[in-house]
Amino acid sequence: MGFTAVATLTLRISDEANAALDALAAATKRSKSFLALRAIDEYIRLNAWQVEAIQAGVDDADAGRLVSHEAVKQRWLSRAESGEER
Repeated sequence: MGFTAVATLTLRISDEANAALDALAAATKRSKSFLALRAIDEYIRLNAWQVEAIQAGVDDADAGRLVSHEAVKQRWLSRAESGEER
């Protein structure tokens, strides 16, 4: 079994968030550190796609792969008229 490198992170949270984390840790019999790590991992998983999609769009624009406003408008109107959702 391999060893995964870890880093230490110190942060400040509100008294309310701390109390909620205490309660959740007690209810789940998990440490606050475990719950905080899970929350951070989940946040990253849920939000990393957005940064990747933005960068892909910037890369496309930098490479000249653009769509005119008129083409987008026509596609949108065509979908609206046909009832196409995607």
